[in-house]
Amino acid sequence: MLIGNGQAPPPNCPHYVTYQSFYGTGGGPPPPGAAQPGNWYVNTCAVGTQQGMATGIQWFGVGQVPGATATPPSPGVAAAKAESRLRLPSPALALDPAGTGYVNFPEWLALAPASWGPVTTAATACNAGGCVTAQATARPVTVRWSTGDGAVVVCSGPGTAYDPALPAAVQHPTCIHVYTQPSLPGTRAGWSGRYTVTATVTWVVTWAGPGGTGGALPDLVTRATTSLRVAQIESVDV
Repeated sequence: MLIGNGQAPPPNCPHYVTYQSFYGTGGGPPPPGAAQPGNWYVNTCAVGTQQGMATGIQWFGVGQVPGATATPPSPGVAAAKAESRLRLPSPALALDPAGTGYVNFPEWLALAPASWGPVTTAATACNAGGCVTAQATARPVTVRWSTGDGAVVVCSGPGTAYDPALPAAVQHPTCIHVYTQPSLPGTRAGWSGRYTVTATVTWVVTWAGPGGTGGALPDLVTRATTSLRVAQIESVDV
């Protein structure tokens, strides 16, 4: 549309167009640390003015809306970024008896307390409209024990580790498995005469952002493996 003097009305400022469409070239590589992929943009309101040297040409990543009217990323975007930065500890297995268990004798299944607890981190996501920060927290909830003899035991906590400093009568396991067959000495290819025990921890992840925003993120898992020899207790008649 033309105004009274036959000219097009001035654009709403800032008004960005791609550098290539304005100058006919790509504008060169992106600046260090810039979001990629993306493009150089020219603010036509700034070109030819003193401020054009600083604000007339900017790099924007794909999906970042150039201009003052752009909105910051959703808090959920920052939350997903925070989850990707969580560094969860590997399960520290604390079996008892350790090294060698016994047929028809309870094997205590537990994780060391240091590997069981919430882990929190935060991340910031930015675009042309600004930045938003969110926090992600992972909490361990269950342990799935694969005991190596075909059984699976799922416990809702880390289990209770045996404490040799306390009398046996006052200790009570919260997660156990009873082996019914010994781990025989190696008689076939790949068989070491030990059971492979694997603990897989499921972590529930939640996030919190500005303005009371928050919710759930996909669960995470960690796992660790050890081996256990299981022996038959021989009875002796006297």
